[in-house]
Amino acid sequence: MRTLFLSNMRTRLLFTLLPAFLSLNTVAQEQSQTLILVGSTLDVCNSSNAKNCINSQQIKGKQHSWFKVTKAKIKQINLNWPTNNTNNKSAAVQSLTKMLNKSTKPLSKSDLLWQWRDINNEGLNSLSKQEYNFVIDMLEEFKADKVQVNTALNAQNSTNNILQFISGSLKVNNPNPSMLVVTASSKDPYSTANRSTALFDSTNINTQWLALTPALVKAITTNSCNSLPALRQSEMGVYNRDVVYPEQTKIEMALCKGGVHALTSLIKNSTGVMFNDGDVSLTRKVLFDQNNNPYPWTQALQSRPVIVGEGAGSLVQSAAAKSNLNTAIVTGGSSLGALRGDKATKQQQLTYTTAGGLGSFNYGLLDSQFSEQNRTLRLATLLSKTSTKAKSDEQLQQGFGIDENTALVAIKSPGSNLITVLGSGGVVHLTTNTQGKTQGTKTIYNYSYWPAGSVIDIKNNKFSLSERTVNQSLPSIKIPPLPVQRFGGILYDSKLRSLTQAMCLSQEQSTVAQQDEFLIGFSSTENTTYYRVNAKEFGCAISNLNLALSMF
Repeated sequence: MRTLFLSNMRTRLLFTLLPAFLSLNTVAQEQSQTLILVGSTLDVCNSSNAKNCINSQQIKGKQHSWFKVTKAKIKQINLNWPTNNTNNKSAAVQSLTKMLNKSTKPLSKSDLLWQWRDINNEGLNSLSKQEYNFVIDMLEEFKADKVQVNTALNAQNSTNNILQFISGSLKVNNPNPSMLVVTASSKDPYSTANRSTALFDSTNINTQWLALTPALVKAITTNSCNSLPALRQSEMGVYNRDVVYPEQTKIEMALCKGGVHALTSLIKNSTGVMFNDGDVSLTRKVLFDQNNNPYPWTQALQSRPVIVGEGAGSLVQSAAAKSNLNTAIVTGGSSLGALRGDKATKQQQLTYTTAGGLGSFNYGLLDSQFSEQNRTLRLATLLSKTSTKAKSDEQLQQGFGIDENTALVAIKSPGSNLITVLGSGGVVHLTTNTQGKTQGTKTIYNYSYWPAGSVIDIKNNKFSLSERTVNQSLPSIKIPPLPVQRFGGILYDSKLRSLTQAMCLSQEQSTVAQQDEFLIGFSSTENTTYYRVNAKEFGCAISNLNLALSMF
């Protein structure tokens, strides 16, 4: 059995990507699930984002949406204005009429808005969010071209590593795998469907868009599929989608008319499911009803052998609300705003929900775009605010921050569980101090950083670098010690990650940083270890570094 398994060429892909999986044959036979949680939208070369392509090469395909002002559209906007604000309606119609008199050419969104600002900037700014979205949607043009993806031209090889691992994981579970893509995190899930499904065009994996939108959910559970156009407006705040994205709305209608049983069966027959980046609260709307009860298909999604998340699609994998685990999901705010609490501006304040997620990731709290958006103290604050709500001390204190274009891979099987990291950055692991979280005026956390290539053993909900990762680590390099100074602006420009990486490479014992009125001290303990896992910029693994937070 072992020989037959290892002879499978597609399975060997996983050995190439992750040599540490010497016993992958056992995992593949027993494993219940593989989670591949990416900290952002993958940096994939596509026609709408040339910066992700080698040499920023522009490939053929849809680059952006087009908008056009016509008499017919102005008439529809005037007749179907979504609010009772007649002043805003009149101002918008007048502005659009003036734009029509100037030109009838299709415009990019930015050109459209610049023309509008030139005519009546005050009127544009006075529109409510609903009114603004209505006008923009009504002006959008149908275009037959689609966003094209060319993974062979990906500028970052780390992106290919993640995609290959996803493909290999699917094929290990099923020689003819199928992948469903959920784009519910997007305000307009129809517009992002094509890019998401095209990720796997070169992998011979049957991939299709699962039209699980808030409108579909409402229609399929109330037997009102013919009301989908109106429900897109009332449930999602999007308009005119059947004109702009006819292919996607037809898929949505067919899925709705098939009924709940057919939808659930489709999910159960798939090998994997992928959730896109965007707004995690939007994704929750297709998983749970207003009373936080799961829909009939939610368990089927949660139990897929392979689950992939991008950004918000990763965050929604957090513990389910009705479990005994910490269920908090971060929804907004900055590290500095989280530290300042009510004194911060509304935009900066930490926001989160304790309503829970899909429940596929039960190790702790998740955060995304982590080092790049300087979110270490945001996650730390969330841990402190929510840890007392869990029933087990061993479960309440874990936090995981995933860098951009980086994947936290969690492989769960009856035999054993482990975590590994793929991509261009790393994963931060935070825990609150086990002795009450504070020491005097300081709040204490344990900080670890797992670079790409790290394999993490999990035992009794404790996480440690695997012996294999330690044994294969690179020799230390000699770099000058850190200067004796207080490092300022630590919560900007990814400086916190840069500082801790410098500590790791120089084997530094302690250092102090500052952000406005806050002091952040790092110090090693008898449990702190540093290992160079790879030779990249962020390749130094840190375990159990003390992070002490205090105010002046």
